[in-house]
Amino acid sequence: MLTTRLLDLGDLATMGTLKRNIAKVWAMSLSADSLPGEQYTDPPGDIGLFGPDSTMWYVHDDPSGVIGGVMGLILGSLHEPTMHGTNKHSVYKDDPLGRLGRTVSFVNAMTFASTPVAEKMAQTVRRMHKHVHGTMPDGRPYDASASEYIIWTGVTQAYGIINAHLRYHPQPVSPAGVDRYYAEYAVISEKLGATGVPKTASEVDEYLARMRPLLTYSEETGEVVRFFTHPFGRTAAARAGSKLLCKAAFDLLPPWAARLYRLESNPVDRLVTRRSIRVMLQILRDSVGPALIKTQAVQRAQQATGVPRQELAPASTPAAEILRTGSTGTG
Repeated sequence: MLTTRLLDLGDLATMGTLKRNIAKVWAMSLSADSLPGEQYTDPPGDIGLFGPDSTMWYVHDDPSGVIGGVMGLILGSLHEPTMHGTNKHSVYKDDPLGRLGRTVSFVNAMTFASTPVAEKMAQTVRRMHKHVHGTMPDGRPYDASASEYIIWTGVTQAYGIINAHLRYHPQPVSPAGVDRYYAEYAVISEKLGATGVPKTASEVDEYLARMRPLLTYSEETGEVVRFFTHPFGRTAAARAGSKLLCKAAFDLLPPWAARLYRLESNPVDRLVTRRSIRVMLQILRDSVGPALIKTQAVQRAQQATGVPRQELAPASTPAAEILRTGSTGTG
């Protein structure tokens, strides 16, 4: 079902315009819906929750994170109470792409925005979570404000993003950088009210092992599969890009989750997907250019009082070198 040959962009070497259109449509579609108050310019001098030399800035400054974010949504959907609450209290069924856009908006703001903006975003989401509670048809309760649900959503997102980074980033972080990433991402979950959040790769692995008996392929999970296995978008470029993105996200699932989704294993198809998405990501890096929000965040941070401008260079330069050594110098 999910292993049909999609589109080998590596075979389209002479069709640069098509590839660039796909990449640009992909990037634009993910920023089409944002949360109120999202901005990256003020107040001047505020480096935000993490800052330019953080692992968060380095990892989230690459388009590979989008694949990981989608994988996180797919993996998270295996927890039936979470999925039921999402469907019951949101427009996810009617506008899944809008939900993805708002998730991207939230993660971007928590990563790159100033501290006051990030705090406001967290408060907004906490207020939204207060309305998401109830009982499933089988009697099981769900509550989006409960620590266990916040942790599940945060860990699956972080797990997806860092694994996409490790597979597709040209200069991925070291194992120590992975631990630092989980520790930093845990701050987001804590801002939403969670406690006891896993903060290292080994803690995340142990957490997922504990959760596996609670995960299942349900009817509502099937709706997620149906959406992410059918191309969406108004143009051929958008549909081709979305299908490639989703194939790469499913391919990124850990083997135990792929088995729950009943995914077929086809080495040739897997090779084609990975080759194609690498081409797509490099097009995004080369032709779309630096993200405006990252540029604005760097400019804002460079105005930090008493800090020489050259010491707050963009995360894609000094942090790349620092992260390869396994230390960001943040303690």
